[in-house]
Formats: sequence, structure tokens, C-alpha cells
Amino acid sequence: MKTVAHDDQPQEEWRAGVKTRMHVSARKGATQLCIFEQWVEPAVGAPTHWHPVEEVLTMIVGKARCGSMKIVSS
Repeated sequence: MKTVAHDDQPQEEWRAGVKTRMHVSARKGATQLCIFEQWVEPAVGAPTHWHPVEEVLTMIVGKARCGSMKIVSS
């Protein structure tokens, strides 16, 4: 079993206004799982996309819109 020290993973700028820290991904040897953290500036978001598997988002702080659904975290 591999272990990951989250704070030891580098942050990368994926696109303007979006920084990402990968924890588990194909680049790190995973075959069916991807886990990462993102810091997204206000008014910036992901382009419309899809995945052949489920996607889970956990928002720690802030607010977001996913389609017609508004999500707010305190």
C-alpha cells in the first residue's frame, strides 16, 4: 500500500485561477482512482465535461454552482 503526505504534493496551476494538488492519479500509478484538491478563484470554474465514472466534489469553503444547483459552504 502506498501512502501520500498531502502537504508534500506540489501545487500546479491547471489553468488561470485554478491551482491543483494531486494526491492519487494515473501519473502516480493509480488505475481507477483520482483524488486531488483544488483552489478556484471567484468566477472561475471547470468547463463543461463528463467522466465515464462517478465524480465526487467536497467543498470546504465558499460557494459554487453546478448546473442549476447552488452550493454554499460556511
